[in-house]
Amino acid sequence: VCFFPIGIHADIQLPSILSDNMVLQQNAKVRFWGKARPGEKILVKTSWDHKKYKVTALANGHWELMIQTPAATSGQSVMLKGDNKIRINNILIGEVWLCTGQSNMEFPVARNPQVKWKTGMLNEAEEMKDADFPEIRLFHVEHQLAPDGEKEDCVGKWVVCNPENLKDFSAVGFVFGRKLYKDLSTPVGLIQSTWGGTHAESWTSMKVMENNPLYADVLKQYSKEKVSREKDKCKVPATLWNGMIAPIVGYTVKGNIWYQGESNAHNKEIHEILFPLLVDSWRKSWNKEFPFYYVQLSGLNRPSWPHFRDSQRRLEKIIPGSGMAVSSDLGDSLDVHPKRKQEVGERLARLALNKTYGKDIVPSGPQYKESEFKNGYALISFDYANGLRASDDKDLRSFEIAEFDGLYFPAKAIVEGDKIKVWNDKVKHPRFVRYGWAPYTNGNLVNRELLPASTFTSSDN
Repeated sequence: VCFFPIGIHADIQLPSILSDNMVLQQNAKVRFWGKARPGEKILVKTSWDHKKYKVTALANGHWELMIQTPAATSGQSVMLKGDNKIRINNILIGEVWLCTGQSNMEFPVARNPQVKWKTGMLNEAEEMKDADFPEIRLFHVEHQLAPDGEKEDCVGKWVVCNPENLKDFSAVGFVFGRKLYKDLSTPVGLIQSTWGGTHAESWTSMKVMENNPLYADVLKQYSKEKVSREKDKCKVPATLWNGMIAPIVGYTVKGNIWYQGESNAHNKEIHEILFPLLVDSWRKSWNKEFPFYYVQLSGLNRPSWPHFRDSQRRLEKIIPGSGMAVSSDLGDSLDVHPKRKQEVGERLARLALNKTYGKDIVPSGPQYKESEFKNGYALISFDYANGLRASDDKDLRSFEIAEFDGLYFPAKAIVEGDKIKVWNDKVKHPRFVRYGWAPYTNGNLVNRELLPASTFTSSDN
């Protein structure tokens, strides 16, 4: 299977993502596309139903068609015949997910001694003992900048999930896919497209940004003519969309998991507008309202992070079909790349299993709903509040209470049924309450499943 050519050739050419070992989304119309001689008649035959599909290449050589897939199965193949023949072998049909974002999604399963921040996930050796899954397949989009426009193809190949192929694959993506595979008993395909240190604008189509005044400053600041330092080139707006997302747009997927925000955390107000636009633009490009599950920033000693984490919490209610995995309890006060990726991947999988696949599983920790202010205390209500408790069986901590927004006092907190009572004797007429409001929080509120509550403040709700 070849990459797209420059220009038009007589032979059928396929993008790299349509290749041996791939996973096709089950029970769906999946897209096949490529290049060929203008006017070339192409016959496509699928092994699972022995149907024949015919398509004719357009004047520019492009062709595409939609093919119906059955329920999950393995050992399939596709034959394409035009002026040449191509056979795609060892195909699985199951569940396909994108794994996207910046460095914490890129963070690999195994330690890479040549890259300082790639320290490997916690308990790497133990994780590798549960890493041999012939029915999980991995596609890793290699880094590719494209400041001048959208690329037709990327570099990458489908490989079988095993300890060797997993070494440089996303730890969060792997754990997510492994849990789906075990809980759904179906093949899983994971497509990783990530680049560390990048902002959301790099992953957004220029068509979305070029006529929107919200993007004016970043378009001016990071125009390709003004970017000279190598490390800044991946922050050029749309360059990663062009190089690492556009080539795989249309490959039929079930949904996307996203871990990004570190590079936008300095301006939550702008991110609150940009992130929903990014999600909407990706869905429109795929022509599918797929689920978009994302990870809240963890704990780190950066002043803006509690504000940004709370902003991410509120975005979950704004963006339809979204869900947020809390990770503030998994952070490292001095390292933006915490090694505890198992919990992150499993929490994302919980969201998918409940919200996408309808499994009877609690999708998240306690989610702030509302506060009722009484004479001298606040009573806080949550969703997913069964079994509220402290994760370490100590007193609840990291709650604060105030009469005036911004003038907070540390508060005592106790569980009262499915609510939390919060007070401080110095605050006689409370009007505001917040939780986990520190860059590196030590909050310990969880539910029965030991899933953590998010940072929140009542003043913005």
